[in-house]
Amino acid sequence: MNYSFDFMYDIIKNRNKDYDGVFFTCVKSTGIFCLPSCKAKTPFSKNVEFISTALEAKEKGYRPCRRCHPMNGPHFYPKWLEKIETYLANNLNRAVLDLELSNLVNLEISTVRRHFKNKHTLSLKEFHRNLRLEKARKLMQEGKTMKEIHPLVGYQSVKGLKLAYTKHLGIM
Repeated sequence: MNYSFDFMYDIIKNRNKDYDGVFFTCVKSTGIFCLPSCKAKTPFSKNVEFISTALEAKEKGYRPCRRCHPMNGPHFYPKWLEKIETYLANNLNRAVLDLELSNLVNLEISTVRRHFKNKHTLSLKEFHRNLRLEKARKLMQEGKTMKEIHPLVGYQSVKGLKLAYTKHLGIM
């Protein structure tokens, strides 16, 4: 690492994701190491040591943070996110309620939303709507009419599907 201590400490104070995986923050007082973007409280500078790799941090006796999961790389996504994505893809014929998704993975919906948006940069509803409209587009290419398609992709009416389709793709 060719960065100064002050530079790296500023990175962790600002929680800059650009340096995730470039270096790791080890906190002497807790024995934990984190990614620079970790949302945990910024430790005092006297308690910080910067390390180049996660393996080096483990060899020095630090354990990985349970909040930022530094051993899983900078782009950690929980395994339960796949379950949410599959559920949304398998339920294109209707709107999916937040409560269903929350119950599916037994987590608060705010946690589900946060991790989902971090991965997809879309909300759950936007992602699901995009899947539904993409299916509608494919069905239209196969020669199906809007009247046949709208119930298959979870729209109450042809007009509702047309409006969403036009807004999403800008064409009809």
